[in-house]
Amino acid sequence: MKVMVITFSIAVALGFALSLDHSGSVFAEDDKPEPEEVVAAHLESIGNPRLLAGIKNRGMSGNASVEFIQGGVGTLEGQCLVVTSGHNLSLILKYGGMDYPGEYFAYDGTDVEVATISPGQRSPLGDFIFRYNGLMKEGLLGGVWSLGWPLLDVENRESKMKYKSAKADGRELHQIDYSPKGGMNRIAVKLFFEQDTFRHVRTEYSLKVQGEQSLQAGRTVTREIPNSGNLSAGQSSITITRDAGILDQIADSHYRLVEKFDDFREVKFGNPDSGSLVLPHSYTLEYSVEGQGSSFLGRWSLTADQWMQNGTLDPSIFKVP
Repeated sequence: MKVMVITFSIAVALGFALSLDHSGSVFAEDDKPEPEEVVAAHLESIGNPRLLAGIKNRGMSGNASVEFIQGGVGTLEGQCLVVTSGHNLSLILKYGGMDYPGEYFAYDGTDVEVATISPGQRSPLGDFIFRYNGLMKEGLLGGVWSLGWPLLDVENRESKMKYKSAKADGRELHQIDYSPKGGMNRIAVKLFFEQDTFRHVRTEYSLKVQGEQSLQAGRTVTREIPNSGNLSAGQSSITITRDAGILDQIADSHYRLVEKFDDFREVKFGNPDSGSLVLPHSYTLEYSVEGQGSSFLGRWSLTADQWMQNGTLDPSIFKVP
């Protein structure tokens, strides 16, 4: 898989602050905020609205690692590149492994493309992003790293939001159940925000695909089943043909993708007087699937160490080469 090199024509000043002073929650403890209030506080946590509105494109690069925990074993180190312009987004991970060279997810505002890791084959994560491409089209993937992040323009999205109190990773968080206009292939989306800072720290996507499928009328199904009684005679299974209308049991499949955002620091673009944004420098994706006799669990970690903004982009970056 080939990773493109992007040249920005504008020199970028990099500045990082270790911490920012945040005031306490704007809501009383016994108040249940409206989703719109949480979104407004979340946007304030990122930075000045005029600065946000003036961003045409942004890129960040850094180190990446992947750990295959189930359905594969191993750890790889590499590099990452994330580029965003408007609703467009490319997320590129390069590891250089023989069996797993990396990932290339690209959305050009119309189509979502996902690179294969070998001819005709995508990784488990890549296959999920490809089949459920609404994650990229809605701007959810990548959180605030993406300029297509729907909460930047929630008024024009016509999405449905519901507030809940929640606990994840051992801490109390604000939770918003987010449903895009028209839905998203039955995927449930939960957005999580810190109680005091309202920084977006986590997104959960979950999908259950029921495995029980009824046979079509007028058809039959033939299956082999174990037959331990005939093992001594060399026959390990017998064949049964059943009439249509009987349910053929297939295990449900459970898909889960969790994005985690951490290490929030100040990022300054341009001259020191132009302002700054508070963005996560650590981004983790955890993808798992269970069902249909197989399981998989993998973890991808990205760390941004260089930021670029409002440069000159080659639009082909939003196409998989």
